[in-house]
Amino acid sequence: MKKYGAYLFPSLRNIFFLVVFLAALRQGNTMLNADGDLGHHLAMGRLILETGNIPKTDSFSFRTENVAAIPHEWLLQIAYALLDSWFGLTGIVVLSAFILALTFTLILGESTRRSGSLLAGLVLATLALAASTMHWITRPHLFTYLLLAIWVFRLEAFFRGEERRWWIFPMLMLLWANLHGMFILGLLAFIISLAGWAWERWLEGCNSPVSGRGVLFLGLFSTLATFLTPSGFHLWEAIFDLAGGSPFITSMTAEYKPADFHNPGTWPFLILLGAILATSVLSGCKLGMARALQLAGWTLIGLYSARNIPLAAIVLAPIGAELLAAWLKESPALAGLARFSRSLERIERDLRGWLWSLSGVLLCLVLLASGISLALDGRPYQFLPERLPVAAVDWLKENPPPGRMFNEFDWGGYLLYRLWPEQKIFMDGHTHIYGDTLSREYVAIQSRAPGWESILDKYQVEWAILRTNNHLVDVLQQLGWLKAYRDDTAVILTR
Repeated sequence: MKKYGAYLFPSLRNIFFLVVFLAALRQGNTMLNADGDLGHHLAMGRLILETGNIPKTDSFSFRTENVAAIPHEWLLQIAYALLDSWFGLTGIVVLSAFILALTFTLILGESTRRSGSLLAGLVLATLALAASTMHWITRPHLFTYLLLAIWVFRLEAFFRGEERRWWIFPMLMLLWANLHGMFILGLLAFIISLAGWAWERWLEGCNSPVSGRGVLFLGLFSTLATFLTPSGFHLWEAIFDLAGGSPFITSMTAEYKPADFHNPGTWPFLILLGAILATSVLSGCKLGMARALQLAGWTLIGLYSARNIPLAAIVLAPIGAELLAAWLKESPALAGLARFSRSLERIERDLRGWLWSLSGVLLCLVLLASGISLALDGRPYQFLPERLPVAAVDWLKENPPPGRMFNEFDWGGYLLYRLWPEQKIFMDGHTHIYGDTLSREYVAIQSRAPGWESILDKYQVEWAILRTNNHLVDVLQQLGWLKAYRDDTAVILTR
């Protein structure tokens, strides 16, 4: 009976998975409407499916015709388009929720395994989870969360001699490079680990359980795998262009900038860093070069850009759990917490209730299929009319104006989703396609810089879709543009 009873009660990992999965479903409409990029991915996936080809040039904007722009996320864009055609936006939200739940459950498992303390693992995994919520958006980068966790955790096992199969890394990198451009972080993680391994082996004379040949094969073939994409070597050109890109373009996208740590959404990451700093001292552990480089490197990566905070938290959580567990073990004042942690671990070892996770996911799917909303706002998963020009686009489809448009660039993806190919946009959030010159033209119009009207004339722009509170609306009307449509979100003006 005891044997079967273990399957009747959920383990802490199962509960954790369900909590994250449900939390993501509750945030579904927020994730869908955080920006307009999802529409771009859906339009691209639809284009690939309809033509059977991966485009080599951009065809979404009349300003970028024939500009080289091979989609780096083509594989996931196809998946998004298929999910949208089968299940609507609900399918995309469910997939995103599953990826998030799986990622942070893996982090909990790895943090617990490395630290030997379920309590320490739970604390650090929860902090990493909280740090990631600032960038919960239904975009391909969520798959980088999962792939980075798998990559770094297996890489740690490889350098410890627990993982002998170097060839799994090129296979993982091949998938990653065709899903999202942030695969570069996997190679960066390898370089950081390689530097620590080389220092400890050759400068400190430490014995290593892994051979130099295995390390060489892992790095070489993983790098070569990144060339097996539709972009080939051009993928690396795009990465270097982004890394050394224009500060002007970077300034247009908030997530590329360093985080504003006055924002409460960033505080879990600060707490995570503070916990690691404090426990590295209180635990009395001597950090080797490999650990020191990982802590320093990923802390700097997280501080460099707001979008890197969740990624840094994923890598740092297991290291923080090791330090916290060592402090719990060594501190007499925390002996009670240490005993409580051991009790949790004994209970957890005896539980096999994975059916609870499966049942919970299936129940959510049944509720969604029956039309019951799981979103916090009680609405079905949708593009929200108060965030995006939903009603205005409905009007445009019934009353298509002649000529080219000018649009808010963060609405560009949504406009592509609804209006392309009948209408091409002025610009969207994929600023790397437009480059410095075209991006400056957009900003010049929005800021009414000298010569801004000539830019509209240059591209023969005949109508504009703008936010209701955009000062450009009043300026254009003073110049004789006519208001064709208006609601609380958007205004449509024609010459």
